Amino acid sequence: MKVAIMTMEVRAGACEANYEAMCQAIKQAKQDHADIVIFPQNCISAHVGDAFTDPDYCRYLDRFNEWIIAQSEDIAIVWGNVKYRGGKLFNCAFMAYQKETYMRVKQKEHKGFWCEDAFSELAINKAIPFHDEVLALNFGSELQLADWNINLDMHPYDVHEHTTLHGNVIYVNAVGMQNMGKAVVMMEGGSCIYREGKCMWQMPYGQSGYALIDTENLHEQEALEKDMTELLAQAIRGFDQQILGGKCPWIIGLSGGLDSSVSAALLAYALGKERLLGYSMSTVNNSSQTKENARNLAMALEIPFHEGSIAPLVEATQRVLSQYGYDEAEELVLENIQARLRGHLLSTFAAIHGGVVVNNGNKVENALGYCTLYGDAIGAIGILGDLTKVQLFDLAKELNKRLGSMVVPENLIAKREEGNIFFEVAPSAELKQDQVDPMKWFYHDYLCDHLGRDLTLHELLSSYLDGSLLHGELHDIMKFYHLDDPQVFLADLKWFLSTCKRNLFKHTQVPVILTISQNGYAFRKEVQGFEETPSVCELMDAIALMK
Repeated sequence: MKVAIMTMEVRAGACEANYEAMCQAIKQAKQDHADIVIFPQNCISAHVGDAFTDPDYCRYLDRFNEWIIAQSEDIAIVWGNVKYRGGKLFNCAFMAYQKETYMRVKQKEHKGFWCEDAFSELAINKAIPFHDEVLALNFGSELQLADWNINLDMHPYDVHEHTTLHGNVIYVNAVGMQNMGKAVVMMEGGSCIYREGKCMWQMPYGQSGYALIDTENLHEQEALEKDMTELLAQAIRGFDQQILGGKCPWIIGLSGGLDSSVSAALLAYALGKERLLGYSMSTVNNSSQTKENARNLAMALEIPFHEGSIAPLVEATQRVLSQYGYDEAEELVLENIQARLRGHLLSTFAAIHGGVVVNNGNKVENALGYCTLYGDAIGAIGILGDLTKVQLFDLAKELNKRLGSMVVPENLIAKREEGNIFFEVAPSAELKQDQVDPMKWFYHDYLCDHLGRDLTLHELLSSYLDGSLLHGELHDIMKFYHLDDPQVFLADLKWFLSTCKRNLFKHTQVPVILTISQNGYAFRKEVQGFEETPSVCELMDAIALMK
């Protein structure tokens, strides 16, 4: 069987353009004498959220099905789209051949990236005889008894997931960025063919394109690895093109710390150095080392770099406050003034250049609310908002490798040696003298990455009580931070949970987050559910009594 696979870049709501791309692929498949051509799930509209509740829009989408069926006289066509009948909307996989059609209705999923409440369910499933084969239509990683399972998907990149397919499967996924309100996700592609659970062919992740494969002439190959750096870059390109028009400059505040350095390097890798403008806005609290880091980064990237001091603005703000009777503001208030003034300046620079500000916050900062609203919490998108600091250490090394020089300063990347963690330049907001971030890096990264995803609060406490947490992968980290002391462990956990809960209100006000996992903070609400239930309190009491 000669199979044409179209790993499409499906643009949300661009139905005519998506359909035209399908028509071109169908034409090419016919010229190649393919027996069947296969497209991803929802390849006409992508996932358009609330638009699926509009009857007129649903009827419009349904109309494309008839146009596709009309092209199936001499080739089988498989695609995903909605079907709208009797006021009900069904999310379907279709196969048409010689104008005869088969349909499979997707069952609603109550997890993951998409909300599927707009769809109805219907138990339609039928084996499809085609030439000398029996085919089955599926979604995602489903498996039925058939010669070939044709699995359609529109699945975003999830750093925690690994593709597992069994049996004989032709899997076709989409690529492309989708803006979901508070989250931007990247369809990961990776269309592939598996025979008896072994990879026989695969399209590189994140890459769109047409491929012609003869299923009678396949040879086993190594399954490809997901490239997080490239998928992040493609999501940035998609957001830049679809939302911003692909031309405006990106304004970035360069503090000389890890987050802003990685942001700048990633933007340069994704969009090119000519699209970036860097600004250093120092005060007396900024060290000479971080200021030098910012200059060196801009020099390595060859981007325009502007530096100045915001100290006069801070002093002027304090004088204005005194006019209102606030002569002695608290230290935290004075710290936040600096962050808000930087946000004000970056917004002004963006207005002058007709550009947008990038947000540099990471996942741990998002979880703890370690940012200042209307200050460092501004931006068009947070491109690092779903990456922990530990992931940023690895991303920094990879970007330096791909950009061919030490763009992200090595003094910002943590080193782990013999149970110790070394920072040449420790992470700091530098809003007061000798300030160091309160996070316990590597350990709090672990909590942000696992709590609410594959680890409950009860399980965390139980593993501490039975010793498995202390002797597991975090063994040296726990000792480094003295978390092997039960009182230190409990005090830190209570601080972490209360800080997360206290700052939940910030999650709705920070920018859109480029999301690479289903437990990104653009999706998560369960942090407020980490309550001290009776069973959790019992575990805490037991830990408090440990020697």
